[in-house]
Amino acid sequence: MTTYYKALNKDGTCRGFKFEEGKTYELKELPILCKRGFHFCKELVLTLQYYPVKKDITENLYAEVEVLGDVEFEQPHQHKGCTNRLRIIRFLTDDEVKALVSGRYNSGHSNSGHSNSGNRNSGHSNSGDRNSGDYNSGRHNSGDYNSGNRNSGRHNSGDYNSGDWNSTNGSSGYLNTQRDEIIQVFNKPCLRSVWEASDIPNFFYFNLGDDYKQSWLDSYAKASNRDKAKVKALPNYDAEVFFELTGIDLR
Repeated sequence: MTTYYKALNKDGTCRGFKFEEGKTYELKELPILCKRGFHFCKELVLTLQYYPVKKDITENLYAEVEVLGDVEFEQPHQHKGCTNRLRIIRFLTDDEVKALVSGRYNSGHSNSGHSNSGNRNSGHSNSGDRNSGDYNSGRHNSGDYNSGNRNSGRHNSGDYNSGDWNSTNGSSGYLNTQRDEIIQVFNKPCLRSVWEASDIPNFFYFNLGDDYKQSWLDSYAKASNRDKAKVKALPNYDAEVFFELTGIDLR
């Protein structure tokens, strides 16, 4: 049995629905991520992206849950999932919660900043993981106050933004609700629709270690020859740029 985690309000409710310890909950419909079903996370600390805390991780109630039905996972990392049948195994005590996520001074692990509830942050007060900025509830942000992921700007609720205050994904500007339709791929203009229709190699989705290029090389080494061949079919492919970015020499 794989154990997952669900964050709740202290009274055991989530969006007005009350959960009880030991009970199983079921929907007849198939689950749809972020729309319908019972949501859960792979790790307890990941629930903080959806149930952020102000001062202490124990401001929420957390449950160990068992997934019993159909499942739809967030891609590519499968950090979050949604099911139509979920059992609340038990509620965790505050001490158990702290033991699960607690490092020294931080509630996460391997942080060089302060007051982080996530892991491997070099900034401060992050509830997500691997942020070099401050006050992020998402992951892999180098900017500050982002609730999305992989933003280099600030105050973004979407993902992959290099500008500020964007609620969309992939914007390099400011205060946008619509994404950029012309993007840069291999340092050249490309229609976003062309990029999104391309076959992205699976090894592009890797766990980021302390060394960026080494993470690319490690992922590439495990890839199949078929997956590796997809690189040269990407829009605007440039071997020199790819080598400079990743350390992978396909010249």
